[in-house]
Amino acid sequence: MKNLAKSPFTEDIRLAPEAETVCYCSRVTKADILRAVAAGARSLEDIKTATGACTKGRCRETSPRGR
Repeated sequence: MKNLAKSPFTEDIRLAPEAETVCYCSRVTKADILRAVAAGARSLEDIKTATGACTKGRCRETSPRGR
Protein backbone atom coordinates (compact mmCIF):
# COMPACT_ATOMS: atom_id res chain seq x y z
CA MET A 1 0.00 0.00 0.00
CA LYS A 2 1.33 3.44 -0.91
CA ASN A 3 1.99 6.09 1.71
CA LEU A 4 -0.79 8.62 1.16
CA ALA A 5 0.42 11.16 3.72
CA LYS A 6 0.09 14.70 2.43
CA SER A 7 3.35 16.50 1.78
CA PRO A 8 3.87 19.66 3.88
CA PHE A 9 4.39 21.65 0.69
CA THR A 10 3.32 21.88 -2.93
CA GLU A 11 6.17 20.78 -5.18
CA ASP A 12 5.33 23.37 -7.86
CA ILE A 13 4.94 26.69 -6.02
CA ARG A 14 2.92 28.08 -8.93
CA LEU A 15 0.16 25.66 -7.94
CA ALA A 16 0.42 26.30 -4.20
CA PRO A 17 -2.26 28.10 -2.22
CA GLU A 18 -1.41 31.68 -1.27
CA ALA A 19 -1.15 30.76 2.42
CA GLU A 20 1.69 28.30 1.78
CA THR A 21 5.06 29.21 3.27
CA VAL A 22 7.72 29.80 0.64
CA CYS A 23 10.63 30.95 2.81
CA TYR A 24 10.61 29.05 6.09
CA CYS A 25 13.45 30.86 7.85
CA SER A 26 11.77 34.26 7.33
CA ARG A 27 8.19 32.86 7.40
CA VAL A 28 7.26 34.41 4.04
CA THR A 29 4.19 33.08 2.24
CA LYS A 30 3.33 32.96 -1.42
CA ALA A 31 0.76 35.71 -0.69
CA ASP A 32 3.53 37.93 0.75
CA ILE A 33 5.49 37.56 -2.48
CA LEU A 34 2.45 38.20 -4.66
CA ARG A 35 1.70 41.37 -2.66
CA ALA A 36 5.29 42.56 -3.12
CA VAL A 37 5.02 42.02 -6.89
CA ALA A 38 1.65 43.81 -6.97
CA ALA A 39 3.28 46.70 -5.10
CA GLY A 40 6.01 47.01 -7.72
CA ALA A 41 8.72 44.44 -6.92
CA ARG A 42 10.21 43.37 -10.24
CA SER A 43 13.37 41.47 -9.32
CA LEU A 44 14.43 38.91 -6.76
CA GLU A 45 16.27 41.67 -4.91
CA ASP A 46 13.07 43.75 -4.83
CA ILE A 47 11.12 40.80 -3.44
CA LYS A 48 13.81 40.05 -0.84
CA THR A 49 13.79 43.67 0.28
CA ALA A 50 10.00 43.86 0.47
CA THR A 51 9.41 40.53 2.24
CA GLY A 52 12.62 39.52 3.98
CA ALA A 53 12.62 36.24 2.04
CA CYS A 54 16.00 34.60 1.43
CA THR A 55 17.80 36.95 3.79
CA LYS A 56 18.63 34.69 6.75
CA GLY A 57 20.40 31.92 4.84
CA ARG A 58 18.79 29.07 6.77
CA CYS A 59 16.42 27.67 4.14
CA ARG A 60 18.23 24.35 3.77
CA GLU A 61 17.88 23.82 7.52
CA THR A 62 14.28 24.94 7.94
CA SER A 63 12.50 24.09 4.68
CA PRO A 64 10.97 20.66 4.08
CA ARG A 65 12.07 21.18 0.46
CA GLY A 66 15.72 21.10 1.61
CA ARG A 67 16.59 24.06 -0.58
